[in-house]
Amino acid sequence: MTAVLDLRAVAFAAAARGWPVFPLRPGGKTPAIKRWPELASTDEDRIHRWWGYNPRYNVAIATGRPSGLHVIDLDARHMIPPAADLAEGLARLTEHLPWPVPSTLTIATPGGWHLYFRAPNEPPLRSTVARIGEGIDSRGHGGYIVAPGSRTPQGDYTVAVHRPVADLPDMLIQRIIPPPRPPVAPGSWSSSVAVAPDSYLAAILAAEAEQVARARVHLRNHTLFRSALVLGRLVAADELSEHHARTVLIDAAATHLGVEGFTANEAQRTVDNGFRYSRTRPRRLRH
Repeated sequence: MTAVLDLRAVAFAAAARGWPVFPLRPGGKTPAIKRWPELASTDEDRIHRWWGYNPRYNVAIATGRPSGLHVIDLDARHMIPPAADLAEGLARLTEHLPWPVPSTLTIATPGGWHLYFRAPNEPPLRSTVARIGEGIDSRGHGGYIVAPGSRTPQGDYTVAVHRPVADLPDMLIQRIIPPPRPPVAPGSWSSSVAVAPDSYLAAILAAEAEQVARARVHLRNHTLFRSALVLGRLVAADELSEHHARTVLIDAAATHLGVEGFTANEAQRTVDNGFRYSRTRPRRLRH
């Protein structure tokens, strides 16, 4: 019964600090509810309902604008070389910065440490993977972290350094902000668009390629999948060859390669999924 009360208290303690929470699966790190970015809350009644339904739920804190938090995630095993303790983890972080980060609330995780920082209002900072350094991720807008007090089979989340939450240093902000993308030139996909048999089809190809190439980072997979659905329907109707449609989409997606870990394999998988879902919905053009 103590564990039950502790987990509910964990949720209320985070909410009392203005950090929206939501439930994770018991003993796990995956959300127990759908639409958690919208539903994460500091509302006491909502928290009572969630943990009343299942008091074994772990606790997640929504990072970024909802809570004003940006959390640096030090993964001890994936650092180079691996970090044996917090001091070594901070030393690995400092290797990528001009000076050490300020002391702040720090949580020991089963595989490393979470450093809590107060995020600036602008610019909005999203989550990153290894952008700061190997084994150093961050959790920002659109992300979440497991709150201290939560329990998993791999270990518990506990407070390692009990300090006020410090402001996110500018030196870290500069490492977290994505590098500016080069201007998108239509030449990167125009050659594959130009071989379309008629101007109407060429216009469709160009519009979808433009949307993919100019998609925002957090929407690029969704945009590529949607464009694959549009072109896949034309493929299903024999208005366009699959090779031609795939070439247009992959050429356009190439502008995103290497940005926040986006890979050619990921682009191919997304296109494959779009083509597969559109096979039963052919779209015939009026010529």
